[in-house]
Amino acid sequence: MTWLDRLEVRYGHWGLEGLIRHISLLMLIVFFLNRSGMLPYHMLYLDRDLIMTGEVWRLFTFLLIPVSTNMLFLIFELSILVMCADGLEAKWGTFKLTAYYAVGAIANILVALMLPEVQLGSRFIYMSLFLGFATIYPDYEILLFLILPVKIKYLAMISGGLMIYDFAVSSIYVKIALALTVGNYLLFFAHDAIAGVRHNRRQYARASEYEKALTRTEEYRHKCNVCGITDVSNPEAQFRYCTCPDCGDNGKAFCLEHLKEHKQNNKEQPEQSH
Repeated sequence: MTWLDRLEVRYGHWGLEGLIRHISLLMLIVFFLNRSGMLPYHMLYLDRDLIMTGEVWRLFTFLLIPVSTNMLFLIFELSILVMCADGLEAKWGTFKLTAYYAVGAIANILVALMLPEVQLGSRFIYMSLFLGFATIYPDYEILLFLILPVKIKYLAMISGGLMIYDFAVSSIYVKIALALTVGNYLLFFAHDAIAGVRHNRRQYARASEYEKALTRTEEYRHKCNVCGITDVSNPEAQFRYCTCPDCGDNGKAFCLEHLKEHKQNNKEQPEQSH
């Protein structure tokens, strides 16, 4: 049982079912409020100095800032977000998804409180949700721009490449936020990743052994006509060839055990030793 499983046994009732669906709806509302000028995004960002002055709502509202600034892209963004959350919740359960989201949010809050110069939105938290979904469902296909079918693992690879680029060229604050995203992902997926690597190694070892066994089988000299063992697979076995009428002049090979059975059925047939 992993640390997450132990937490779920104890605090499983803390899970919030459909959490990301409700947050996605709030993100859509915030988008329109920003467009209308009633609630601009700069009032919602995670900013330590402003939090210290009493704007404590920023500890939560930064999670409601969408990445997209275009309505069409926003619909696509929220659709992907809900899809990822539903997939993770179906696989993990409500508590683990809630914990995954909460750990990412808390990590971002701690960074903002330690670094007064940084303002954080929701981008990297939702990126970690996307990476988590792509890890569990790598072959899931979506219609990119409602036209092009693409497997989610390829989009995750592109996102990973963009994250590496951002890490290389961006400020120290973005680097820290990216490190948090990857750290949150590894915290929840490292155990499964290691188990997957071990499983693949075992499969590869079994496949290699099977191929070697096939190769060895093809190189045998004697093979029992009944049980199929060979002088390669069972080097300690002894074989005899029977040339009875049923076996023909060229004879058929038998291990000693099955030769006795064969002789009982053909008591008067000759045999040849090799």
